[in-house]
Parts: sequence; C-alpha cells; structure tokens
Amino acid sequence: MAFLPDGRLLFVEQVTARIRLIVSDALAAVDPVATVPRVNTSGSERGLLGIALDPGFPARPYVYVHCTDADASVVRVTRFTVGGDLSFTGNGSLSIDPATRYDLIVDIPDNAFNHNGGTLRFGPDGMLYASFGEDAAGCAAQDTSGLRGVVLRLDVSRLPPGPGGPPAPDLITPPGNPFPNGGLHARLIWAFGLRNPFRFHIDPTDGTLYIGDVGQSRWEELDRAPAGGLDFGWSRFEGPDLLDASCTLTLPATSPIHAFDRSSMPNAAIIAAPLYRPPAGASHPFPAGYPGDLFFSDYYGGFLRRLKGSGTSWSIAPSVPGQPSPTNWATGLNNVSDYALGPDGSLWYCRQFGAAEIRRIVNTGAASVPPTPPPGLLEFAPPYPSPASGTIHFAYVLNAAAHVELVIYDLGGRIVRRLIPREAQSAQSYDRVWDGLDGEGRAAPPGLYLARLTADRQRAERRVILIR
Repeated sequence: MAFLPDGRLLFVEQVTARIRLIVSDALAAVDPVATVPRVNTSGSERGLLGIALDPGFPARPYVYVHCTDADASVVRVTRFTVGGDLSFTGNGSLSIDPATRYDLIVDIPDNAFNHNGGTLRFGPDGMLYASFGEDAAGCAAQDTSGLRGVVLRLDVSRLPPGPGGPPAPDLITPPGNPFPNGGLHARLIWAFGLRNPFRFHIDPTDGTLYIGDVGQSRWEELDRAPAGGLDFGWSRFEGPDLLDASCTLTLPATSPIHAFDRSSMPNAAIIAAPLYRPPAGASHPFPAGYPGDLFFSDYYGGFLRRLKGSGTSWSIAPSVPGQPSPTNWATGLNNVSDYALGPDGSLWYCRQFGAAEIRRIVNTGAASVPPTPPPGLLEFAPPYPSPASGTIHFAYVLNAAAHVELVIYDLGGRIVRRLIPREAQSAQSYDRVWDGLDGEGRAAPPGLYLARLTADRQRAERRVILIR
C-alpha cells in the first residue's frame, strides 16, 4: 500500500497484477488504475509485490512497482507515469497508461518461486529503497555482486520522463551508498545478508530501516539498519543461532533487535509494521506512550506485537487493557501482507486471500474495553505440512454440531477438490487429509491453493502450498 499526500490510498494485488485506488473510503470511480503488464504470477510468492509513490507527487506524477517478470527470470522495479485527477480537484480517480513503463532494475535473479523480497519505500532523504530475497540460494546473500538478499538504495531523481530503461547504474547510484567502489551492482546496496526481507519500514524522522526478515526453521527476526553497509548474517546465522558454519561472512554480522522462536508453528513469516510516529494533525492518533514504538506481525500466526525501546535494545511493550495476551497486542491478523501509517494516525493493513480487505486499527477514544466474544463454532488450524509434496492434513474443531463442507480452490477460484461434501458432523476434533489429487484423480499442479471450511454459516480459510 502507498498513501498519497491527500489521503488517497494506492494498493496492488499480487495475483491479478492490478493497481487499485481508495478514495474517501471507497474504490475510485475508475477501477483498476492499471494492470501491470508482463508479471509472472506462477508460484505462491511471485507476482506484483510492492508499490511506492514518488515523494514529489503530483509534480512528479510517478509510481514505482516491484514485481516478478514474465519474460525473463528476474525481479524488476518499474516506474509508470500517472494521469487523471492528480491534484484531487474532482472525483480523485487516477489512471496509468502501461505504455509509460520505465524499467529501473531488471537483473535481480528469480530462479526460485520464493524469496523475492517485495517492498518499495521512499526515505526522508528522497531515495527509493527496495528489498530483494536471496532467491532461495542461502549464502548467496553474502555475495554483494549478485544483488540477492539485499536492500537497495536508488536515486530516481535524474531519470528521464516517459518510457524506457533500464538506466546506466551510475544514473541511479546515490551519493552516500556504503560500497561506492564495489562494482556496478554493489554500488546500489544499502544492506545485505538477508534471507527474504519481504517487508520493511522507514522511520520518517531519521531514515532508519526496520526490516522483517523471514526465517527458515527456528527464528523470525526484526533487523534495524540505522546506516548503510550492515551485514545481517544470513545464511551463517538465523536469528541469534549459528545455522550454516560453511557460509563465510562478508562483514561482521549485525544481530537482530528482536527475534521470536517459530519452531512450534507449522508456518511463520514475519511482517514488519511501522514505527509509530503519528503525522502532524492526525485525527485519531494512538495514546501518549505509543510514539516511537515498533510493531510487527506474523503472516500465518496472525498476532500483532508491539516493541518498546531504542537503538539495539528492544523488548515487548508492557501490556495495555484489552490485549488478548501479555505478548500479543492484537490477534486475528492472519494473511496480512502489509501495513501503513495513515494520515489519520491509524494503523492500516492489507489482508490477502479469503476475506481480502483493507482495514485500519483506529483509536476511538473509548475508555472501556469491549467484552471478549464467545468462542466461535469453528476452529480451523493451519494445514500441515505446508509446503507439502504429498499428503496435507486439515485439522479443525467443531464446538457444536453443524453441517460442514471443505473445498480446495485454486487461485482462479476454481474448485480443485471437495474433500468434504456438505455433511452433518458432531461437536469434536477432526483431521481430514488431502492426497494432492484433484476431483478427477489427477495430481494437482504445484502452486498455492485455498482451503475453505464452512460450518453452517461460519467460514474459515487457509492457504496451502503444493510442491512437486
């Protein structure tokens, strides 16, 4: 997601490759703004992954997108020129002509479907920061000539208007990058030694980066980059632990400011959320005590946590009334793929799949805590294993008798398999197994699927990944 200065909100859809716009809490009259051409959406982590708005907008009417390319095995950063109601004097609709495409970066390897990074954000220095994973290549994150497992810092101010690209690396290399003599690729690097920095945020006051780096088996970590040139240690280290002693570090490793043990979770993927600094004039700022606190969540676990600290010393913030637990500031945020701090001071978030939605956490000023709702009829656990090359278990609990249906869908919304045709079930625990076959007995192709479980009028959904 990316806010315009006037409060309109741009967001992108991973699988459809559409750019869409929210105006006054509703979709714009012109929808979508554009569909980004030639985006590779095969595999669960490819697609249209990020968007940023030029800080000079609307005088510089540009948006930048992060996506995997359908014509070559690369991840690219592309600029488009925006038209329409730029100054919001009418209905606020915007439009993008795909013919205005200007490619900035076109040589980030994309040999694996996963670990592509996905964030674009402008810092207070006016530079564009972009994150890329190590393409599932482990210690390649220590090779600064290969642009894998990195955050880049780019100067887009000197690019010519209109379509074209890619530019000569010198044209987008800003002063102050930490490796000016490291070759054309290394000149663009701001931070490296990362596994998959899918989401990061930037402190608007001093430009510090807070990077959520997705772990492999034990640790999800949150990294802090107050300056350029830091090596975060992948794949020699995962969180605080030595993982691969054969991987030689390029620089001494910088430890994460926070890590959580995900070894008991079937799936985990940290999602960095903003450092809370309410904009001037915010109509719904969080209470005193929140500014300077750092948020993060887990894509599969659905919890949102709040850290308090500074520098390299951070810890879980003291709980406040209404928290579901001392550790979790909020829960129920499964499949949230991005956060943004809105001009109103609320914490906005984007949820993928199932109940796909844009929502916000807003300070209502209420003095009382709402009562805890009673447990629902249905509890649907994350499927395991996932990714899976064979059978997959779907465990769930019915808290009362109900009519149940379990259906597997592909990302196009087509039914792949009805695991449970609608049937009456009693209140108890269940474990149903999918053998990876479709309704005709054929092996379902590798990719991302959606399992939808319905009990009477309640519905729950889970993602599952098949590999072959």
